[in-house]
Amino acid sequence: MTGGLGAVFRDAPASLVRRQSSLERRIDGLRTAVKEARGRVDDTVLDDIEATTARADGRLSLSGRHTVVAIAGATGSGKSTTFNALAGVPLSESSAQRPTTAVAKALVWGEPDDETRDLLAWLGVPAANQFYRSTLPDAPPRGTLPDGLILLDLPDHDSVETAHHREAERVVQLADAMIWVVDPQKYADAAIHQRFLRPLAGHRAVTMVVMNQVDTVAEEERPGLLRDLRKVLVGDGMRDPRVLGISARRGLGVDDLRAAVRRRVEDNRHAEERMAADITAAATTLARAAGDGPRSVPDVWVDDLVRRVADAGGVPGAASRVERAERRVRTEVRVGPVDGAAVSAAVRSFADQATRDLTDVWGAPVRSAATGRLPLLIERLDAELGALRPGPGTPAGRGALVAAAAAGLVALVGAGVLATSGRALAALALAVLAVLLGAGGGAAVRAAVRRSAAEDGRALADECERVIGRVVGAQVVDPVQAELSSYHRFRSGLDAADVTRATR
Repeated sequence: MTGGLGAVFRDAPASLVRRQSSLERRIDGLRTAVKEARGRVDDTVLDDIEATTARADGRLSLSGRHTVVAIAGATGSGKSTTFNALAGVPLSESSAQRPTTAVAKALVWGEPDDETRDLLAWLGVPAANQFYRSTLPDAPPRGTLPDGLILLDLPDHDSVETAHHREAERVVQLADAMIWVVDPQKYADAAIHQRFLRPLAGHRAVTMVVMNQVDTVAEEERPGLLRDLRKVLVGDGMRDPRVLGISARRGLGVDDLRAAVRRRVEDNRHAEERMAADITAAATTLARAAGDGPRSVPDVWVDDLVRRVADAGGVPGAASRVERAERRVRTEVRVGPVDGAAVSAAVRSFADQATRDLTDVWGAPVRSAATGRLPLLIERLDAELGALRPGPGTPAGRGALVAAAAAGLVALVGAGVLATSGRALAALALAVLAVLLGAGGGAAVRAAVRRSAAEDGRALADECERVIGRVVGAQVVDPVQAELSSYHRFRSGLDAADVTRATR
């Protein structure tokens, strides 16, 4: 059960018409998630998931009117005997002592055609092991199963022959539905549960477990035996497992098994149900590496980072000094150097916000993107903030001063003229007016100075924030956003794969 099968499954003939299905959206979503997870999640896990999508692609490209049912089991469980009982003819050799099935064998209900042969080729069943029930001379017509069924007899999954159990593992991944045959002695054997039934616990809809050889157990003990088998399967994680007791050799319960298979074939949903279960299992595995973090950097985080870096660079203090300084020394106010420790703390706090709900798989790259350029960030901040100079502004109160001086001059000249003409009272009034205009002009000058200083201070603070926003954007925010964009595509892929099906 390795990812190396992926390349084989991707080679399905392009001429085959792909059946449209909602599964395509889920497959494409899972494929997107795998692409974004490369370099983050273990390659072996991703290879297995890619093999799952490739198998689903291959199966969707093939016959939709067939249901592939694989019969699997351990040596001596009566797997081949069960196959023969369903087939109605002794097609597979059986043995309790040694494995006799080396390669999958297929019995098809229906006539040979290209669609069937293509499906059997994809399943890897050799031509010599392909049989059609309609062509078997000894097959009884009574009790047959519906056309469209492809019944597979697999090698023993616990075979001492490595090639045999690998063949069983390979075909188990491809079958639409599975009948697992166990016996009263080895039904709790760890091999079948750990390697197959536990990993396939989410495949309940396409899985049936048959306890064969119940005739070797006293009739009154059989219900308890089946209850215990169900308990073991529930322990594997399978909800409401479907269990049936039979004796394939004596025919006990075989009609019930045949009826169950008939219902599955007539339902004709097992292929898609199997693929859906595979996709859900794969997406659930991948989702464990996901977390539930942000998919982009909110503006409020950026604003907070810029504010904290501005504080670390002494921007508020510099702006305040500009407001208090005389105009002639205002341009000598400098910003920085920044407090490196405070900048680092601000960036790490930003990284904490971005990674709070991410797993290490995604959180570590985001944190690295945020903090990996700290020395360069501090260097650039010092250089660019240090190059800023407060603007000289409008010469303080120039307009008010000129207006006041002009008005005062006019008043004084008028007072002189009036005095020489003998109008002393009028001259005195104009002189008083000149004094008042001078005083008012001084007040206007002071107000203008304050306004100019405040404007220069605000302008410096605004320019500093623009510089800080640009520098932290390039060195911190943009790299983090790039990582979160990849995470967004990953999560969107999982959403499309509809991983929530696993918990419904």
